[in-house]
Amino acid sequence: MPVENPNAFKLLISRDVVKLIGTEIAFVFPEFDQTAFLKVASTLHPLELKGRVVAVREQLRKVLPQDFLTALQTLVSSTKRGRLKGFALWPYTEFIQTYGLDTPRESLSALKRLTELFTAEFGVRPFLVHQTDETLKFLLKCAKSSNEHIRRWASEGSRPRLPWGERLDVFIRDPSKTLPILELLKNDDSLYVRKSVANHLNDISKDHPDLTVRTLKRWQRESLPQHRERIEWITHRALRTLIKKGDSGALAAIGVSSKPKLKITKFAIDKLNYRIGDRLTMSFEIQSQAPTKQSVVVDYVIHFMKANGQTRAKVFKLKKFSLDPHANLRIDKQHHLKKITTRQYYSGQHRIEIQVNGLLKERADWTLKV
Repeated sequence: MPVENPNAFKLLISRDVVKLIGTEIAFVFPEFDQTAFLKVASTLHPLELKGRVVAVREQLRKVLPQDFLTALQTLVSSTKRGRLKGFALWPYTEFIQTYGLDTPRESLSALKRLTELFTAEFGVRPFLVHQTDETLKFLLKCAKSSNEHIRRWASEGSRPRLPWGERLDVFIRDPSKTLPILELLKNDDSLYVRKSVANHLNDISKDHPDLTVRTLKRWQRESLPQHRERIEWITHRALRTLIKKGDSGALAAIGVSSKPKLKITKFAIDKLNYRIGDRLTMSFEIQSQAPTKQSVVVDYVIHFMKANGQTRAKVFKLKKFSLDPHANLRIDKQHHLKKITTRQYYSGQHRIEIQVNGLLKERADWTLKV
């Protein structure tokens, strides 16, 4: 039997965590059967993290009082000693989102409390699906909270395409529903909150690029001097997907022309054949052909071979800079062809391209052997 990685993500929910949850619940609810609850620990070994969260959630359902509001109060009370935090609380938010949809007022209040200890961004999403208007009103109030975790929750929990979270088709169809939350948070003192605003807008840009660009341009026009730097930061981060695609409106919003006056010369890669673990080295020069300074965004695109013999393009950020009139700039870059969990490599011909201000300028083909 292979040795288990002691740093495996799934171990964030372990026997020790289950035991701690049982101890804290029993402290506020002495009738709680810790022995029965701990039985779930013996079922965790083959499960990944989300499977473990669900298993603990279901065991809580069996052992806690069957009246949901009583169970809810017990869970919230068990956090007051401060010993439960982080991923140990994910089964709690899962419990609420699964069994609390019929009591949205009490459930949302509990999630608000829990998000200060462990994000409830996943837990709020079923409420946004089933009680959209009521939940949006609640989150709009949360956006005015003095607590940055609660303010951030209002934005992050309502993102249309939150990674790991349930997709919110209602906001993919009509993103205007969440814009009032973002309006309240766009100048937030907390970078933690503003980062969520930018990521939320990046989600919207994938389905409504024009709305995203218009919103950010309006924020730029309306921003007070003391907020201008914050809005510029949000703009660059929120438009990252559109910038990689070379969207002219997004490029204009960050002060970059989609028709730069320059050329690429001396483009080369160090060899034509690579193996996993190698580093692909590229180099080229950018020559300005303009009498004025230009803003330049350089990316590179790798077309990875897929299992079916087709290729899939992936854009990587490289450099953003100002290029003086008639100046030359040499760029050298290495791309590590390393194993990562989010990419499966396949043998065959690949391609790399240099993209400048959204325009593909140079390319080279190369072969990967897996």
